[in-house]
Amino acid sequence: MANFLVDTGVWICLCDERDRAATREEISLIFELIRPHTIVMPWPVAFETLRTRMVSNKIASGILERELKSAPIEFLDDSRYREDAFQLALESSRRGRPLSMVDCLLRLLMEDRNVKVDFFATFNDGDFHDVCAAKGIEMFPGSLDF
Repeated sequence: MANFLVDTGVWICLCDERDRAATREEISLIFELIRPHTIVMPWPVAFETLRTRMVSNKIASGILERELKSAPIEFLDDSRYREDAFQLALESSRRGRPLSMVDCLLRLLMEDRNVKVDFFATFNDGDFHDVCAAKGIEMFPGSLDF
């Protein structure tokens, strides 16, 4: 069974029909590919996804709940990455390539040889292409031919 790391934007696109990062068919295909495998869920991604706007929308929160219950989920303790993610976020801004703290944390997780990530679902290929290429992590939907 493969491990899939799913970026916040992909979760939001799944639940919010106003999000145009992918068509309904594309986002359904992404989750059909993910569903039989383990979802690696860092707590900051869960926090970003389950924000007030999402949980206030009964349809969106229902979609998210169904999807989360349809695949095994491994919640990751991110505590050892927090300070480094904080510093990386500040440094990235100074260098002119700003990355959110959560994106920095995701990069650190993927770089960690003790964390198994086989696939990464994101719509922000440019922010993660280098780390995924270096670690042999396949990116979705970038690698899908819609």
